[in-house]
Amino acid sequence: MDLSGRVAIVTGGGTGLGAEVCRQLAGAGARVCVNWSRSEAAARELAASLGDPTSAVAVQADVRDEAQVAAMVASTERAFGAPVDLLVNNAGVTTYVPADDLDAISTEDWERIFGINVIGAWHCTKAVAGGMRARGAGAVVNVASDAAILLEGSSVPYVVSKVALVALTRTLAGALAPAVRVNAVAPGWMDTPWLDRYVPADVAAALRRGDEPVVAVDRVAAEILRLLADDAANGTVVQLSE
Repeated sequence: MDLSGRVAIVTGGGTGLGAEVCRQLAGAGARVCVNWSRSEAAARELAASLGDPTSAVAVQADVRDEAQVAAMVASTERAFGAPVDLLVNNAGVTTYVPADDLDAISTEDWERIFGINVIGAWHCTKAVAGGMRARGAGAVVNVASDAAILLEGSSVPYVVSKVALVALTRTLAGALAPAVRVNAVAPGWMDTPWLDRYVPADVAAALRRGDEPVVAVDRVAAEILRLLADDAANGTVVQLSE
């Protein structure tokens, strides 16, 4: 796959799936902005490993903050001297709470999860869509989850946020066509630092033992690149559960 010269932003790009997407994009010739909110050291180390500052940069932005997102896009375009034409909305959070434990979920949980998983994707897409439409080309891939299809996952707000992200994907695919293509992947469990950050130790251990299907991170990243490059794909949600 040849993405030579293309400029890409990957939110939450410093670790896990985001980092693998950044590596594969760089391997395909793209210039990559590794966005980070908390994982500064990992993001800067990854960007340095991908090349010099003309081919990879690490840029901080909390995707919940529209002004920070606009600044990230501007910083990326200054660094590379070219507009952003690929966006991967990978940043995401959850909390691990059984679905029937309603009292364990707070309003703050809902606001944080929706703020990053849904509103953050909206902010980032909005920030690049104008330029993409003006140029007549651009591609966005949102990282949803098979929780949006199975309607079960780490918590109620997480599941609902991923359903909303799928709806956002399909709505924007129609609204921004034909200039901008918007697609999504919906992976199941992956063995990334996400497990250690959000999942109880016994559940993470069971997944790593193979008690439930785990999707290979490089496979999900490869599907994201395929959707970025496929001019015929728009409004597609690809489920990758095993």
